[in-house]
Amino acid sequence: MRTRRRGMVLMRWKLVEWMRVGGCGNGRESVLRWRGRWGMGVGGVLVVEGPAGIGKTRLLREARVLASGAGLKVLSARGTTLERGFAFGVVRQLFEPVLTSADKAEREALWEGPAGQARQVFGHVDPSAPSVGDFAVLHGLFWLAANASQSRPVLLLVDDLQWCDVPSLRFLAYLRPRVADLPLLVVAGLRSGEPVADASLLLQLTADPTVQVLRPAPLSRHVARQLLERALPAGMDLEVAEACHRVTGGNPLLLQELARTAAAEGFPAGGAGLQQLEDLAVEAVGGLVAARMARLPAATLEVARAAAVLGDGAPLRTTAALAGQEPTAALEAATALEELDVLHLDQDPDGAYRLGFVHPLVRTAVYRGISPTNRARAHRHTADLLTASGTDPERVAAHLLRVPPSGDQKSVALLRAAAGQAIARGAPGNAYTYLNRALHEPPASQDRLQVLTGAGESALLVNYETAAEHLQHALQETDAPAQRARISARLGMAYMYLMQGDRAMGVWSRALAQLPAEAVDQRYRLEAEQLMAAAFVVPGHQNVLRREAELRKRMQGDSSVGVMLLDCAVALRGLAVGDPSAILFARHALSTDTLIRQAAGNASIMGGWYVLLCADDDLAMASTLAAVQQAHRDGSLYALGPAYTFHGYGWLLRGQLAEAEHDLREAVSVADLIGAEIARYYPYVFLAMSLAEQGRLEEAERILATVGAAADSRPSGPAYFALAALARIQAAQGNPEAALKTALAARDVCRTYDIRNPALVGWRTEAALALYALDRSREALEIATEDLALARRWGAPRALGRALRVNGLLAGRGDGLDLLHQAVTVLEASPARLEHATALTDYGAALRRAGNRVQARPFLRQGLDLATRCGARPLADRAGTELTAAGGRPRTTVLTGPDALTPSERRVAELAAQGHTNKQIAQQLFVTPKTVEVHLSAAYRKLDITTRSQLLDKLPHQL
Repeated sequence: MRTRRRGMVLMRWKLVEWMRVGGCGNGRESVLRWRGRWGMGVGGVLVVEGPAGIGKTRLLREARVLASGAGLKVLSARGTTLERGFAFGVVRQLFEPVLTSADKAEREALWEGPAGQARQVFGHVDPSAPSVGDFAVLHGLFWLAANASQSRPVLLLVDDLQWCDVPSLRFLAYLRPRVADLPLLVVAGLRSGEPVADASLLLQLTADPTVQVLRPAPLSRHVARQLLERALPAGMDLEVAEACHRVTGGNPLLLQELARTAAAEGFPAGGAGLQQLEDLAVEAVGGLVAARMARLPAATLEVARAAAVLGDGAPLRTTAALAGQEPTAALEAATALEELDVLHLDQDPDGAYRLGFVHPLVRTAVYRGISPTNRARAHRHTADLLTASGTDPERVAAHLLRVPPSGDQKSVALLRAAAGQAIARGAPGNAYTYLNRALHEPPASQDRLQVLTGAGESALLVNYETAAEHLQHALQETDAPAQRARISARLGMAYMYLMQGDRAMGVWSRALAQLPAEAVDQRYRLEAEQLMAAAFVVPGHQNVLRREAELRKRMQGDSSVGVMLLDCAVALRGLAVGDPSAILFARHALSTDTLIRQAAGNASIMGGWYVLLCADDDLAMASTLAAVQQAHRDGSLYALGPAYTFHGYGWLLRGQLAEAEHDLREAVSVADLIGAEIARYYPYVFLAMSLAEQGRLEEAERILATVGAAADSRPSGPAYFALAALARIQAAQGNPEAALKTALAARDVCRTYDIRNPALVGWRTEAALALYALDRSREALEIATEDLALARRWGAPRALGRALRVNGLLAGRGDGLDLLHQAVTVLEASPARLEHATALTDYGAALRRAGNRVQARPFLRQGLDLATRCGARPLADRAGTELTAAGGRPRTTVLTGPDALTPSERRVAELAAQGHTNKQIAQQLFVTPKTVEVHLSAAYRKLDITTRSQLLDKLPHQL
């Protein structure tokens, strides 16, 4: 392992230093930051960004040489405009060579564990086979990369990242935060100023502070002169070199093309050639290449154009067929093009030739030299050739996308087959592209509804506006009530993701009005969506809320999926108004894993989780954990995001702040991959709440700002959580005026949604404490008293204990001490450890101020220990200060023993004690091997042991 890490560090240092010396213009500071961040040998990401022709590809080529010399395994790929629509095209370029060259044992090792989930990315896919979820594929590819780096470190080289297909880009974005845990480097070339298929994904990959971005500088005059001297005729004077450098801006590719074209032109040497060089240099690379190509024989030019249509890596035989030539003649033409620095010829292990261009700009120049009509004809011919040879439908579809629609039903069938393959590979965006193109062909009338619906459902995972447009058209294509209900459910979801809640409510209402009486389950599902939205997201729909009582009566005795979803929605409405009967509805819906298996990702399930979490019910954590595990098995990003969000929120309410942060960061990562604003809101807000409890206020404030909650702005929509969290942060920063203003803003939003329950949104707590800090005690007590009455009605320990504590703080001595003691008692047996630690600290501090220093100490000591275990540093610091003031001695050593383990540390330790390897544990818990190492190290330290075998003695009751 040490040798592997040394090789990675050496490679990084040489690569960045070479780039700096070679003219990257980043200075030594960038190099030192690179070396400092990765000096321990962990993985990382480097992006070389710059304009076309600046030398990015040359630098990546040097990276390959350096990596090979340092003992790394190099896997490379290149994005192309032609294959941008081909799902996982870049991923396949990276891993197919290593999979193909491996023997049987090596191949099985590569596919070991969750990596097998990515098998369908490679090779032919049967569209009728069960599809693989998008997350399952990403997770499988991560483990494929991990397995590939098992024997020696790996360098993933990706050139022309701007043309990377979206599924591959999503994989790289998924890999980025996890690459530090692997002996793996990612080095990518990115052309600046180019449109990309998904800018948000690219931003995730390049804007992260852990990613090193290097921007090569233009060539100096001296280097430019050396380059020109090698390429141009003798006798060129300094004035000519200066003119070339000035006009090209020191761009290496443009200088090279200028030199080649100028040499071909045979211009006079010396000053007489100055004007001619300047005229040539004004041309872009395309013009220079076109000038050279114009002199080629027609047959040679046809081969170049055929290669441009087929794209890099085109087989010589296919190129010859497209050019209308025999393979031998095409090879001679390709050799001539190689001598002219237009193409390069490569040979497969079986001896077959493949053609590639020396630079994408050269291919673009050749491609644009073909008339639009001939281009379309060539792509049509290519599609026919590839179809006849049994080529993967997606590769054929890449060419059909460039052919004008003509009503060809064979093209429709092929595009639909390609869409089926893309879905099976976990690439719904590509499926949408193919189906959308099929709609323009167009399909036969009897197939139109199916293609429309498929396009809309695929787009739901990619672009909600497009999804809504297609689903709306699909809705207009059918009068069948059951079919309209299914389409309406998805259309309403699209509108909800677009934050157009009123439109969603209208779609659902119309579908409900048209459903026949026998479609009971569909009716319940739609009513659950409506009630959930009206109660929590879309205010003003009192007509929907008023149906709750009627729905409760209708649902009795029914246990269908639709009823259980409606149970969750009814429970959420009950939670909002503080009706404790809501808990029974939520438990009925979630006491089994039926919804998690059959309706994963449905928004109504989240309503049930909210209720049970706010009720301090242990079923909430069991259900959300089961949902995380099921989402991993199904491989669904849309189910995994909410599951991690609410499991993390459960850890937060229980005071397990490290666990909460881990799960919520996973949820944030998933939300970023999905890209919907509504999917980001809850995990971002809950993460900010967790960070604030740890004392990381500035970081928490920045995260809230990303969802629009800041001192000078208010988010739209269901902003109650964000505003309540911001008020708490402002109070912790010593700004009660701002905290009060923000808490009252949260109150106004809660009133809009008729949210009264303090267990759901604790704005009254923040407002009362802020008023008290501003010496407005009477107003503070009025709000706190109302909060206590509502908490008593709901009855859950966390909300009740908090309300008792706040009332105790405001009441002062006498009644105040009694209320604080009640808070401690109520919370003692609850899972709300952080709230319990806060009550213990406040009660102990109140006892100390009342002169009962000895009596205060055990409460303060217990509060300190509990806050420390929770990871709530500000609270632990306050408890320690109070304990010192009470004459006690704060704990000076780190907490140890089995009870000091976090839940994650305990799970890892138990699996390790059972004999599982770190890799097996990582795969079972859906974390990285590095995370397992960190948890095991912490467990060893807390248990005061040094080996796995000692775990059996320390955790015998768990095994």
